[in-house]
Amino acid sequence: MDNITLIGMPGAGKSTVGIVLAKVLGYDFIDSDLLIQKSEGKLLWQIMRDVGNEEFNKIEERVNSGIEARADASEPV
Repeated sequence: MDNITLIGMPGAGKSTVGIVLAKVLGYDFIDSDLLIQKSEGKLLWQIMRDVGNEEFNKIEERVNSGIEARADASEPV
């Protein structure tokens, strides 16, 4: 199976749709926003407030580039 990536504006419902889609297809669900928050120890709005959009984009790129996912859900990531 292939990985599926959902991209869209904030509040568009990517996480909601992603969770349902993952359950229906038997996939694991990865939410990059949660990974960013875990990495920085803050909520997204706090990160953006503290570092601004440009630095947030760098953090987002760093975290997203570190995501490793396999199409075979039977293999651990």
